[in-house]
Amino acid sequence: MNIQLSARVLLGTAALLVVPLVPIGATTAAAAAGPAASCTGADLHASKGRFEGAAGSRFLTVRVTNVADHACTTAGYTRYRFRNASGPIGRPSAGNPVDDGAVPRVLSPGETARSVLSWVDPGPTVRSECLPRRASAVRLRINDVDRAYRLPIAVRVCTTEQ
Repeated sequence: MNIQLSARVLLGTAALLVVPLVPIGATTAAAAAGPAASCTGADLHASKGRFEGAAGSRFLTVRVTNVADHACTTAGYTRYRFRNASGPIGRPSAGNPVDDGAVPRVLSPGETARSVLSWVDPGPTVRSECLPRRASAVRLRINDVDRAYRLPIAVRVCTTEQ
């Protein structure tokens, strides 16, 4: 399943995209075997993947791997917020738009899922619509997991907050 991102998002107005974790590869035997325990922060490891850019937008793939010795389940929707040395930048992404009826994701031991973070690059953006800020990290939360993950990043982002 591919995630299609078409909207340009400013941090201060629409915040960041809320995107689902998408398992990489085919459905596993653990997913077919029945219900698994809910994932905890200790079960999962988040890391940065591919960084890309196009037409004034930037994209970062985030990989979440089940490092436990058992399968676990998560609703899988991720929320993001950029940070710098002064603290959070802009607003956090919105809550999960599909809390009612979200399809759980079962991750087998060692299985990786991905999510794509998108933001607007200040370079080609109209100055009156963008307050450029430097971000040194992105804070990732998976909807139903009891932990936040901090990933270092060195990028410029747009925000409309003064």
